[in-house]
Amino acid sequence: MGELAQSMATFRRTMANFPQWSEPQNYYGELLLDQQHFMDAVDKFDRAVELERAKPPPMNVLPLRCCDEALRIDSECEPAVATLAQLSLQQGKIDHAVEMFKRQAELACSEPELINALTYQYASTSQLEFTRNYPEMAEQLAQVASSMAM
Repeated sequence: MGELAQSMATFRRTMANFPQWSEPQNYYGELLLDQQHFMDAVDKFDRAVELERAKPPPMNVLPLRCCDEALRIDSECEPAVATLAQLSLQQGKIDHAVEMFKRQAELACSEPELINALTYQYASTSQLEFTRNYPEMAEQLAQVASSMAM
């Protein structure tokens, strides 16, 4: 078995053995992102954030710190930009998410990366515009979404 396949298998075992830990989900998402499996990576990042939100405060900020440090070292670190974009979106920081998705599109090295970044950028921009233009409806939708998450 190759090193990549072995690493992926190890992550899958770790996620199965520790289903309530966010870290394996997050790092597996990074591995998937490196392999250009964008939607699967986003699913893992979403699951990591979901697991963190289920924990009592404080939220694990390790991914944020790691991404900030990676960008300090290399301002063009695409996995860090992509992770921060997704985390910002999950935290409701839509303005920041839009900026990070724009940056991710600028750093895209392939057509699928560009499509993914632009899709999230435009969807987030639409969400932002909707909440600004229709705040009452946005509040109603937020309440509906909140009740569905319970």
